[in-house]
Amino acid sequence: MARIKLAFVVFAIMVIAAWLLSINVSLLTGNFWSVRGLLVLLTGILAIAFMSAAILLAARPVQIEEALGGLDKFYRLHKWLGIAAVTTAVLHWLSEKAPKWLVQLGWLERPKRSPNVGAEPPPLESYRDLAVDLGEWAFYLLLVLAALALWRRFPYHLFFKTHRLMALVFLVLCFHAVALIPSSYWSAPIGWLLVALLGAAAIAAGLSIFGRIGNSQRFTGEVTDFHFHEANSVLNVGVKLTTAWPGHAAGQFAFLKFADGEQAHPFTISSGWANTGRLAFSIKGLGDYTRRLPTMIKVGQPVTVEGPYGRFDFGSSTGAQLWIAGGVGITPFLARMEAIALSGQKQDVDLIYSTGAADDGFIDQVRSAVSASGVRLRVVDTGQEGLVDLTKVARWVPHWREADVWFCGPAKFGDSLFQAMRKDGLPDHRFHRELFDMR
Repeated sequence: MARIKLAFVVFAIMVIAAWLLSINVSLLTGNFWSVRGLLVLLTGILAIAFMSAAILLAARPVQIEEALGGLDKFYRLHKWLGIAAVTTAVLHWLSEKAPKWLVQLGWLERPKRSPNVGAEPPPLESYRDLAVDLGEWAFYLLLVLAALALWRRFPYHLFFKTHRLMALVFLVLCFHAVALIPSSYWSAPIGWLLVALLGAAAIAAGLSIFGRIGNSQRFTGEVTDFHFHEANSVLNVGVKLTTAWPGHAAGQFAFLKFADGEQAHPFTISSGWANTGRLAFSIKGLGDYTRRLPTMIKVGQPVTVEGPYGRFDFGSSTGAQLWIAGGVGITPFLARMEAIALSGQKQDVDLIYSTGAADDGFIDQVRSAVSASGVRLRVVDTGQEGLVDLTKVARWVPHWREADVWFCGPAKFGDSLFQAMRKDGLPDHRFHRELFDMR
């Protein structure tokens, strides 16, 4: 989390600093209308810059995945950038509209002439009225799409379709920005920054519109087997790849698209890599699609696999590790145990597996992986033993402070453990987790 927080702050400061280096600073101490003119430009520039960065991250650029700590982390950054874009767009709209309303009410005096916030008119001055109108309607559509994206009960397949409209909205807002930003800005630091951002983001938007995002990371295969564990609603799926897979590290995930007309969904890979072309996934029935999947899937069914992504890679600064899994969060640990067994190397690992729906068949699968890897296991049936907290962890694994902690499970469970362990002195960088939330 620290990396993406820093990235967000640095990006915002960079845009504001570039803007400050590009304006007539004396206007900041001018009259109301002079300052208002600058505020309109700053909020508009921030909004299009935040949106550009969000669009770029949505294109899943694997080149920066390691720098930000994994795809799951920069999807969280994508969300923050999107919220920041909408917030600054609202401020931009208000700074443009509110003074006009006050003039109409007679509370403000209309300025005799517009303040000189730019030395020259915008480069597309002749398209000004069109840019204003299109920008305003695009802003209203942006608000609707953002609300749908943040509404957790909005079905994922509809969210996916409506969210792709963001790329079109962005291109309209690009035209709005280019047509209205003063010409003097384009030869200044803020202009250089915007040219790079808007150009790169426009390419990313095009990839989104034509369904090309992640294309270089896609591989084909077919379903070889599947088994549904009814007690915990987990579907085990085996996939045999028919195109060359680059290999994956335990803990990584991939987007799966079955030949059923649905969009791709992200799932953690629950198998290690032995260069056999075989992948396994354990899929929890949490939403409409995953709950229906056990009745839709068939052996031999074609599947597209996009990945691998993620940096939940079990790298450690100490020898000992403590793994804590909640529910279907056991999947990256299954993959790691298989990788340990394949390598023949032993590792000092304690695994606490917490489940509220114990399925004997699935737990047997976990125990088999534990036996092959030499990991020490404690299964916690929360229906009988209650929720796992730090007091229980310390009782079961007294040396937990000397271990690196790897957590995968429900967000509230992870937050609670992280805060308790942090308060007890565990450094932030030794608590590893995925932010497995793609919206």
